[in-house]
Amino acid sequence: MAHPSIFGIVGACLALAACSQSAETPPDTPTPSPTMMPVEPDGGNGSGAPPLEAASQSTVKTMPSRLRGDWHKDDLGRAPGAEDCDPRLRGTIDWDRLITVDENGYSYFETGGRIMEVHNRTDTLIDATFDTTYADTPTQARLDFALQSNDTMAVNEDDGDGQMSTKQYIRCPKGTGS
Repeated sequence: MAHPSIFGIVGACLALAACSQSAETPPDTPTPSPTMMPVEPDGGNGSGAPPLEAASQSTVKTMPSRLRGDWHKDDLGRAPGAEDCDPRLRGTIDWDRLITVDENGYSYFETGGRIMEVHNRTDTLIDATFDTTYADTPTQARLDFALQSNDTMAVNEDDGDGQMSTKQYIRCPKGTGS
């Protein structure tokens, strides 16, 4: 009994494959391009997603670190001292001239606000809507806090009449404040 050679079997398979390919795909049909795989956040190199600092500044829901701290309303005609930034030292109550900015928002007198939505943010400015709820009355306000070139802070608030009211603040000395 004769056994077909391996070369005969391989040749027959190749001939069959060529016939079936030419019957399915005409010779002038372009070869489809391969389907692209989606790119991972790390670019596919396995290093993980980019760090939070690389995220768009406008999406970060914290107050810029350069604005954080205690500030006194710029109405003294001079830089505030420790006694100006802590009214308890003088025995007076003028908390309405002080504002404290922390990571999540600000506190001012008997009010303040926590960030709800950020509209624009850089390392020296934030334009955001704040939850200013006081007692049981839900309220919100859109304010922007901006560090000025002279290291003062401007706080702009839309009073609802289309006009912005601006208050200027000077940073309190370190280790003072409320």
